Amino acid sequence: MTDDYKNLTEKIRWLLLLRVVILSFFLAATGLFHLFQEEGSSEFFFTLLMPLCVAYAISIGSFLALRRIRNLRAFALAQVDFDVVLITGIIWITGDIVSPFSFLYNLAVMNAAILLFYRGAFFTAGFSSVCYAALLIGATYWSQGSGLPLSWSLLMPVALNIGSFFAIAGLSGFLANKLAETEKLLKEKQIDYQELDSLKDALMQGIGSGVAITDCQGRINYFNTQAQHLTALDEATVKSRRLDEVFPALTWNFDKPRNSASIVSEEILFANPHGAQKQLRLTLASLSNADQEVLGYVSIFEDITKQKQFEEKVRFEEELRRAREFDLQQRQTENSDKEFVFEGVIGKNGSVGKIYHLIQKVALTGTSVLITGESGTGKELVARAIHLNGLRKARPFVAVNCGAIPEALIESELFGHVRGAFTGAIADHPGLFKQADQGTIFLDEVGELPLQLQVKLLRVLQEKTFTPVGGSKPIKVDVRVISATNRDLRREMDEGRFREDLYYRLNVVQIVIPPLRNRKEDIPVLAHYFMRKFASLHDKKVEEISSNALMHLMSYAYPGNIRELENIIEHAVTVTNKNILADDDLPSHIKGIPILEESELFEKTAPGGAELFFNKGLSLDTELETHEKCILLGALKRANGVQKRAAEILGINYRSLRHRLEKYGMLGTKGQSFSDETAERQ
Repeated sequence: MTDDYKNLTEKIRWLLLLRVVILSFFLAATGLFHLFQEEGSSEFFFTLLMPLCVAYAISIGSFLALRRIRNLRAFALAQVDFDVVLITGIIWITGDIVSPFSFLYNLAVMNAAILLFYRGAFFTAGFSSVCYAALLIGATYWSQGSGLPLSWSLLMPVALNIGSFFAIAGLSGFLANKLAETEKLLKEKQIDYQELDSLKDALMQGIGSGVAITDCQGRINYFNTQAQHLTALDEATVKSRRLDEVFPALTWNFDKPRNSASIVSEEILFANPHGAQKQLRLTLASLSNADQEVLGYVSIFEDITKQKQFEEKVRFEEELRRAREFDLQQRQTENSDKEFVFEGVIGKNGSVGKIYHLIQKVALTGTSVLITGESGTGKELVARAIHLNGLRKARPFVAVNCGAIPEALIESELFGHVRGAFTGAIADHPGLFKQADQGTIFLDEVGELPLQLQVKLLRVLQEKTFTPVGGSKPIKVDVRVISATNRDLRREMDEGRFREDLYYRLNVVQIVIPPLRNRKEDIPVLAHYFMRKFASLHDKKVEEISSNALMHLMSYAYPGNIRELENIIEHAVTVTNKNILADDDLPSHIKGIPILEESELFEKTAPGGAELFFNKGLSLDTELETHEKCILLGALKRANGVQKRAAEILGINYRSLRHRLEKYGMLGTKGQSFSDETAERQ
């Protein structure tokens, strides 16, 4: 069944309904007229009732037969003609010439125009004219007798009415045609819109990324299947919610008025309703009209969790390579004459480099130095480096942990005592300050000193003299004081537990040592340093640390800092019976830590598998080159050979990618990558 057939059927139904309404009106009017008239009007009532009932029956029969009619246009014309005949009968019954219902012919003409357009309208106008003229002429002859001429006063209204039939036929036919054309155009546009909407749906559903479309306030009105998969949220759940409610980490402010198109990209963390965390890259573009008014936003987001893990893997491999190079430089430095000694102060972190420069500057002076940092960060090593690079390097270096000496003994330990000063003092004791005379004393955990001793220490710093416990003669010393603490001495000073004047005497130059967890890149360097140290100490030929073991070491948080790492490496060197430290040699609490997730590309493309490298300690440089080639090929494959896109996937610039491709001979004769040339041939 075509659309035209359906439309015409619907119009005929409305025509029949209109006819029934008009018939009902006449029937009601006739009934009321009969009720309020005197006797003798029954004949008129029954005369009118009979044709009305016949018209009712024909209308109902037509309605029931409508579904079975094949030639609808002929059926529609027959219905309009019946209307004309019915109207003629109504006019004849209601007073012929003086009947007020001649306007009903115009309704019939308009119905014909709606159903059958111009032809139907003019045909009905002509048929109505014939019926109307015949009715009036017949009525005139009937009342006046035959042979009498028609007067001009009679013909004039008839001519005007007939003219109106044709005028209305022309106007209604024109309007009906225009309406039909508009409906047809609208239907075509609706079909185009539906096709466009279907195409949009197909594109959005097959795009491979999550897509959300919002209004100008950020309320979601579209959420594609991939978006639902990425977020574990269905469209009904997120619809009408703001985008920044679904993605709380999004920083875009939808409440801020905007009047121009803009595109922003953010990398955010997202936790789905099941608690799984993903890292998403979300690109938000505004949709604007011709006046640059923002109508809404389209947001495209993709899961970059694996990409970030992949980038972290590449970064980690690069760190390993640099660590090996740095370690080699350290060995060469250790075997050569050095102007400065930094024994144990190792690292390539930027903050460690600053510490190197600061040590060189303060070493040649006698300035007091305060070293701050968490326990185990190597504060004593820094103090020793200052001493060994200073003018007092040939003199004693005395280290004392102020927190490890009982409060009752600490004064005599630092400043000495004379014989008989207290019970058990059977001989004179010079004290640590006297032992460090002309050299350096290192006061570790200086914040643990009792207040009364802080006064005595201040006097040593100011006057270079002190009096032993139980003594009466002051002793003069020339000592450089380097102190260290893991406390916040400013807070201790504000709370009255540390003297302000002593704080400023000790803190002339401050060196801050960062915790090991903030120096991840230094872990391989320190691990190799301790490996060589303990291999020499225990007379073992341990030459290398496997990559898997280094991954475990770099994944650990080190609450005990460098001291804990040193103990871990000593444990591994002690228990190993190989020349390569493997992850099996590490303490159990280190082996139990999950390492960075291995890249699928790394596992699949490494020659012989990654386990061969991990277990046998192959050459890292060769292995890294192999992996880098595989990673480059993988990125080009993902980018369909587009080098700029591959550079974006790898997180490097285009020039760097071209350099690497050229380095490994992966550029063709035209400067294209092999993947580019393959794509062109395909």
